[in-house]
Amino acid sequence: MAVKSPRRPTVKDVARCAGLSVASVSRALASPDGVRPRTKELVLEAVRKTGYRVNQTAAELRTGRSRTLLVLVSEITNAFFAEFFKGIEEEARENGYVLLIGDLSEAEVNEHAFSDILLRNQAGGLILNTFVFLDDLLPKESTATYSGPPVVSCNGHRRIAVPVVRIDDELGGRLAAEHLIKLGHRRIAEVGGQLSVKAFERRHRGFRRALEAVGIAVAKDRWLEGRLSTDFGLEAARKIISQPRPPTAVFAHNDETAIGLLHGLARAGLQVPEDISVIGYDDMPYAAVFNPGLTTVRLPKRDWGRRACRKLISILEEDPSLEGQEIIEPMLVPRASTSIVSDPDRI
Repeated sequence: MAVKSPRRPTVKDVARCAGLSVASVSRALASPDGVRPRTKELVLEAVRKTGYRVNQTAAELRTGRSRTLLVLVSEITNAFFAEFFKGIEEEARENGYVLLIGDLSEAEVNEHAFSDILLRNQAGGLILNTFVFLDDLLPKESTATYSGPPVVSCNGHRRIAVPVVRIDDELGGRLAAEHLIKLGHRRIAEVGGQLSVKAFERRHRGFRRALEAVGIAVAKDRWLEGRLSTDFGLEAARKIISQPRPPTAVFAHNDETAIGLLHGLARAGLQVPEDISVIGYDDMPYAAVFNPGLTTVRLPKRDWGRRACRKLISILEEDPSLEGQEIIEPMLVPRASTSIVSDPDRI
């Protein structure tokens, strides 16, 4: 004989437990801030006692508003996004939202599907931390303003104005340069991401401006641009050490590339930082435990995720308190991969 599953608690059970009408309980569940504090307290206590769970789908049908947020990133397997996702999840959960996470590394396959999710109201809004935008959401006219589904971008867009929560990458590049300058470095290379990406262009700009401010010019062969990765770091190491007078320091636009650099330099018999200093960007978990520990620019990834989610929720709930662009400051984390230039002849 089959055993019956226990009956799921209903709104009537909550109302009976709280000593309130079903209408009062329904109103409190749908709009907690619209009822008296005592009513809200009674309903919450009854929900805890009965184990009642709100039917999210039914609630969305009643209000016409999805409480699902879509989060898209450029490469979901990149460890960088773990803390970023965690910050978004914490903020969403605290505000009664759930997440749908997607990967745009194969944009031609996924982009239309993700656009459809938003256009069909299967997700209430979008957090976008990628180097591309969803073309289906862009206005057709180049001069038009954005009027699509609610979106918060973590990188911005060159053509349209959308709400932005981003890192001050220009400051991050400047911090890297100033650190190397203080250590006495003058012959410096930069291994950067493609400058068509706004974040990398800002890092490059901040780094170069700080060097130029003290009269340091970066030679053309000491600027290497490409797709950031450990392989690119290895390739950059080969090119750097083949130069007649190699640089005494290298700034890489992310830690992954910096780790590739460290491997390539070690394979060539160079010691870091005795022969050459290396500084990265992001402060990934492995940066502190690598040998030598990687000097890097730390991005507050969890806070970044929280703030991006908070801004999107404020848009969805028509709260004007978080209007405008938010820029988050990075910080320099010095470790063993950078040191003072002790031999003046090397400069």
